[in-house]
Amino acid sequence: MKKILKLGIIVLGFGLLSFTGVQVISKIHYKSEVEETLQTIPQFSFETINGISFSNKKLKKDLTTIFIYFNSECGFCEQEAKSIQENIEHFKNTQLIFVSFEPVYKISTFSRQYKLDTYDNITFLFDKRDDFATRFDATSVPYLLIYDKDQKLIKKHKGQLSIRGLLNAIN
Repeated sequence: MKKILKLGIIVLGFGLLSFTGVQVISKIHYKSEVEETLQTIPQFSFETINGISFSNKKLKKDLTTIFIYFNSECGFCEQEAKSIQENIEHFKNTQLIFVSFEPVYKISTFSRQYKLDTYDNITFLFDKRDDFATRFDATSVPYLLIYDKDQKLIKKHKGQLSIRGLLNAIN
């Protein structure tokens, strides 16, 4: 009886160790796939706050692109938006794409509150299926992805990025 119990514990321990190993390897593999996918702007399709479809095909060519994943109730996101608005003259050759999964009215209110709704180079997108987080590896807000004019990744940043850090990345 003791032999069977010992053997059972060993088999169970080996099984748990194997399962954990497979999980770790799978996660590492997934992370590397996502990192590779993010090296250029991935395909996406969301809606503007006016209900118009907006995909990667509508991005302006030959401009730096900054994706900002945000939440209107996030204090760091509010500071990010305020800093951008106060330094908007430095973003003339940059398209800023703000993305949120919140209801459209909250996204719209946020865009008006920080006076970002009046600039042609700023687009606010509604992610109704919550795809951005998975597709762009966004695990926090704010979350920024900065791409150069050739749509190659320059910087991936989780959390608030100072205006100096943001401008250094695009220059």
